[in-house]
Order: sequence, then structure tokens, then C-alpha cells
Amino acid sequence: MHDLEANKDVVRRFYAEVINGRDISAIDRLLTDDFTHDGELRGRDGQKPAVATFLDGFSDLRHEIDQILAEGDLVAARQTWSGTHDGDFAGVAATRRRVEFGSTAILRIRDGMIAAAWDQVDVAGLMAQLTSE
Repeated sequence: MHDLEANKDVVRRFYAEVINGRDISAIDRLLTDDFTHDGELRGRDGQKPAVATFLDGFSDLRHEIDQILAEGDLVAARQTWSGTHDGDFAGVAATRRRVEFGSTAILRIRDGMIAAAWDQVDVAGLMAQLTSE
């Protein structure tokens, strides 16, 4: 039997501690050592630089869960991200622009930790905000 509320809480903690709290070391407590992202084996150490890319590009990056659902060992979260582009991101030098973009993640929970994540991020919308004239 899966504890659906506990599974949702792990996901909430990940975004609260790692993103909003800017604590990359929390990945060690919240992700499994064999964590996969979109089917790619990254482990904890492989996920840290991916997160750092966003935190370095947007020093005030904020994350909000708009909707969260759980079934079995899966949690789905529809999310809004916002921040100021004040560092290099995806080859674009800091523009100082405020951005907001959405994403949806499905995460698999195992033994109280996030074991896998599949993300759909509005990268096109984000990049349009960074590169529009």
C-alpha cells in the first residue's frame, strides 16, 4: 500500500528545499542513488549540475506547485517557475528579465525518495522570454 500523502510530501520537499531553498545538497536526502530523469540514469551526482544550471541562471528562481496528484507510487505536479535571468543560461548571457514558465512532472517514489522523474518543461516559452527583442 502506498502512502499517497507521504509521496506528495517528498515531492513538495524536493522543490521547497532544493529549488526555493537553493540547497542542492538536499538532493542527497530526497533522490535515490539510481535516480533517472526522462529515462537517463543520472543518480544524485548527475542531477546536481542540472539543478545548478537553473539556480545559476536565475538567482531568485521560485517554484510553485499549482496542482499535485498521486496514484500508486507516482506523483504528478503541474508547476509554475519564475525568476530573474541574472546569470548565463542555455548559452544566453544574463538579460535581467523576469521570466515565468510552466512545467509538468511525473515522479516515481520508492522507499520515501524520488527514484525517477519525467518532465515536460515549456523551454520554448522560457527561451522566447530570454531572446525576444
